[in-house]
Amino acid sequence: MDISFLKELISCARGEIPSDLLIKNGTLVNVITRELYKADITIYNNRIANVAIPGSLDPKNTKKQMDMTGKYISPGLIESHLHIESTMMPPSEFAKVVVPRGTTTVLLDPHEIGNALGVKGLLLLLSQSEGLPLRFLIEIPSCVPAAPGLETSAHNIDSKTIKELIEKESRFFGLGEVMNYPGVLYKDEEVLTKIVLGSKLNVVDGHSPGVSGNNLDAYIAAGPQSDHESTTAEEFLEKLRKGMRVMAREGSLTKDLRNVLKAVKGTNLDLRNCLMASDDRNIIDLLRNGHLDTQLRIAVEEGLPPLSVLQMATINPATYLGLENEIGSIAPGKIADMVIFEDLKQFKVDSVIFGGKVVFKDKNLKWIFSEPEFPFWAIDTVKLPPNFNHESLRATISLVDGTYLTRVIEVLPHSVITGALEENLQVKNGWIHPAPEKDILSLSVIERYGINGNIANAFIKGFGIKSKNFAMATTVAHDCHNLIVAGTDHNVMVNAAKELHRIKGGYVVIAEDKTQRLPLPYGGLMTLEPYSILHDQLIQLNSIFKDITEFDEPLMALSFMALSVIPHLKLTDKGLVDVGKFTFTNLIIH
Repeated sequence: MDISFLKELISCARGEIPSDLLIKNGTLVNVITRELYKADITIYNNRIANVAIPGSLDPKNTKKQMDMTGKYISPGLIESHLHIESTMMPPSEFAKVVVPRGTTTVLLDPHEIGNALGVKGLLLLLSQSEGLPLRFLIEIPSCVPAAPGLETSAHNIDSKTIKELIEKESRFFGLGEVMNYPGVLYKDEEVLTKIVLGSKLNVVDGHSPGVSGNNLDAYIAAGPQSDHESTTAEEFLEKLRKGMRVMAREGSLTKDLRNVLKAVKGTNLDLRNCLMASDDRNIIDLLRNGHLDTQLRIAVEEGLPPLSVLQMATINPATYLGLENEIGSIAPGKIADMVIFEDLKQFKVDSVIFGGKVVFKDKNLKWIFSEPEFPFWAIDTVKLPPNFNHESLRATISLVDGTYLTRVIEVLPHSVITGALEENLQVKNGWIHPAPEKDILSLSVIERYGINGNIANAFIKGFGIKSKNFAMATTVAHDCHNLIVAGTDHNVMVNAAKELHRIKGGYVVIAEDKTQRLPLPYGGLMTLEPYSILHDQLIQLNSIFKDITEFDEPLMALSFMALSVIPHLKLTDKGLVDVGKFTFTNLIIH
């Protein structure tokens, strides 16, 4: 703020010049003192001028009034950790979906775009995030690739690149989640250099699934400040006690909120370091259930006080971000980001104010959106290896025919953690055969950027597919986003991969004589269509699973099967990875 504007804001607060907006007769949600009380609020330009006793402000000394009788005026909601790519929407479409739910600020870690499109993709995302009724705080990904040496990435954002981005581009807000926690524990110089560089920014995001005890101490001591990977109350509480900003996560696949809140429910613990994050949420979930408002509802259902819950989505993340003097609460001088709720149980949104402007009211967005631009290089990223055919997807091996104990990835419901099974599979004619009758499917990861044409093959169990001719394929394969395909039959898997190439990325599912597809050409990750069309396409795509499996979100689960920084077994284009040992392992157990 310059001095000229400060003088005007002071004059407005003193009643010497009219405010732009008077919000009267509402109940203020004061997340600073954890109180509810009646208050009138004035806004001048993008800032709050007054928070006053009801009736004490001159209703004639304003340009516009909003009567909020019976409603609750809360700070705008702040998302602490999000991968926008998992919503499958570019920033403008994402804003159209979440702003009506009360979200006014999101912290984005775009390491999916970083892996698929590199620095050019990050800069494109920065540009697309401007001029919207939603504040995007965008981090520099720390792990592109997430697991160096274990997979092929189209791009490499190393410490030198991060240093250059920090020096040349002031719009980057923080360092994205430090997923390579083994690299931290083993004191890898490149990983530690990135953390030191990130300390010059506002935040260094963490990622430490299942890490505890001395290893957790070492990880925290290295500099990562937060964690969103807790799946149990015990893990959540240990990280909270050790000073981390701990995010209670509720994604479309990873539903951890109810579990982790058991750590603080019914206690006198100070919750100032408790935040909320969705991490990965798809369009169906967002439209059906909501964004952070969903998590507020769940937390209140679990018995937490509404004011404590709202702190977790407002002032707590604002403090973590170092923005508590700007956003996260309703007080004079703060940026006027507000959400007006009809109640503090269901958290139904009446209106949303962003930067002093009413951007949602009467069930309608009050914002004119411009169309984002998508350069050709950002929408043509899917290439298949030469001579790609069904034999490419066979797990070949030099063994005589027989039955062999084989490592199999176990997919688990509502979790990105996988099990490591040992199953008897048949070797015949030089390759290991899947066993769909035992729910063991073939799984392949194909390098899709035209770099080396790598293909690695393995097996997966747990999807419960009841279809003999089945395959599902996607270019959404965290984090390098190579092409991943699973199926009962290699020929069907090839057809799915080829169709995925034709539509330039996204999802393809084939079951018997039915084929459903969802094109995501933007980096092979996001749509070019309006969110309503994306929603309908995803509904149609998921409908193919209705009669063939009871597994929830099989496509999102498949997307995490190449994520070689989450225990226990994963498959990359270079082979089967034992995540605990951070090394490759054999399919056959000798």
